Amino acid sequence: METIQSIRWNAEEYGKFSTLVRDYMNKRQTTSDFYNRFPSEESLIEQTIDKLKSFKNREILCDSLEKQLSFLDLTEPQIENLEKLRKGNTVTVTTGHQLNLFTGPVYIFYKILQVVKCCDYMNVRHPEFNFVPIFWMATEDHDFEEINHFCFSCKRYSWERDFGGATGRMNLDGIDKVFEEYFQDLPDSRHADELKQLVKDSYLSSKTLTEATQRLIHELFGRFGLLMVDGDDRELKKLMIPAFEEDLIQNTAFKKVGETNHKLAENHYNIQVNPREINLFYLEGDSVRERIVFEDGKFKVLNTQLEFSEQEIKEELKNYPEKFSPNVILRPLYQETILPNVAYIGGFGELSYWLQLKSFFEAMNIDYPLAIGRNSLMVISSKQRETLEKLSIDFSDLMLPVQEIINRNVIQNSETGIDFGKYEEMLTVMFDELNQKAVKTDATFSKMVAAQRTKQLKGLAKMFKRLERAERKKQTDRTERIEAIYKKLFPINKLQERVDNFSEFHLEYGFHFIDEIYDEINPIDFCFTIKTFDN
Repeated sequence: METIQSIRWNAEEYGKFSTLVRDYMNKRQTTSDFYNRFPSEESLIEQTIDKLKSFKNREILCDSLEKQLSFLDLTEPQIENLEKLRKGNTVTVTTGHQLNLFTGPVYIFYKILQVVKCCDYMNVRHPEFNFVPIFWMATEDHDFEEINHFCFSCKRYSWERDFGGATGRMNLDGIDKVFEEYFQDLPDSRHADELKQLVKDSYLSSKTLTEATQRLIHELFGRFGLLMVDGDDRELKKLMIPAFEEDLIQNTAFKKVGETNHKLAENHYNIQVNPREINLFYLEGDSVRERIVFEDGKFKVLNTQLEFSEQEIKEELKNYPEKFSPNVILRPLYQETILPNVAYIGGFGELSYWLQLKSFFEAMNIDYPLAIGRNSLMVISSKQRETLEKLSIDFSDLMLPVQEIINRNVIQNSETGIDFGKYEEMLTVMFDELNQKAVKTDATFSKMVAAQRTKQLKGLAKMFKRLERAERKKQTDRTERIEAIYKKLFPINKLQERVDNFSEFHLEYGFHFIDEIYDEINPIDFCFTIKTFDN
């Protein structure tokens, strides 16, 4: 096995997408109705020209952003990007995420760094425009169970409490106990002290989960000029009053996305999300985020006593737009209305629901952005790479199920040297010859040859499995070593990036980890990268 620092697969080689995303990545004709432009440098420029012609909310956006970020000690690149946003030749590239505790799984880093690198790439090559990286914080999500934990060294740290509103509005009661336990498990080292300081400067210095997340993302990525957007903002939601009213009264999203879902189903694609007749929640204080439904001639807020006539809910929306919160269908429209955005970088699930929205965007006269698949990475230490080399496991084998890796590996390293493929080929040739003679004799003899072919090949396969079991038993140490390294690289049988927290890697590599990952990121095209870090 060649000693290398990283290896990449493109979308065709990676092969772990849903059918819809795979066909989209490969530009199959069956997906062409579901997007406007396919991601490329050229299409980013075309999208930029179109967006600059249509975008009208620059002043309100910039005023709101400056107010939202005013409590932070912004870096020079962030200050420069805020100034650039006020200019008529500036657009944004965006990714978004929930407010996962201590960032949650590490793939959030890959999304953010790809947004940053995409902007850096375009700024160098097209100085006539400004590209600004944006992180959209999903402050209005209410699924607390999805965000209340993170994993470090195979241990889960959870923040347990009752809550039912928008998670961004949560106070941080009890969160200090979570990090006390985490601190106790950290070893004494410079990088451990850096992690503790990150916690102190964010969660232990903030009043709400939104503020803590802003501080943390700023500490980690502020030097890249990344700007964070909180959609839970009265002035920004004022811009959505016409669209929210359209959803309440005309149910346009329900109709248009429903039509698209029908087309997706006709092409045998799975549906990621289904629209509701009304795709809005009602927010009240920090404890209520409930769906709005239309029943018995009234607009009702579920699990409350609140109800409105059509005129009353229009007045409520006009007077208190901050009380209306978009769901997963309306949130992309909100984002693309308030930002001069040209591309959204997201994971495979996100791409799936973005591909459901094009006709809805067209109906609302909002530019549909480029949907770019985020890069996927696996981090391997040099020691782990050496272990793989000693076991004769190639990087390309790692995408196989662990049992298949073990079976292949033990047979390859068997002292018997039996090549069952060769014997299977010999049997096949022999029965082909017999069958040629049988057909010239009678049908009964030909059927007997076919039956024996099946029996002998099954018997050979059974012998092969028996040998595999015997070899696994004989090579117990090799099997256990393969299982151990696979468990580390695929915790709970999932991709590393979907389980491990960034602190796992920061503890080993410090802030250098972020810079190394930035260097590996492909700004526009999808790739899966296995990256080796020296210990």
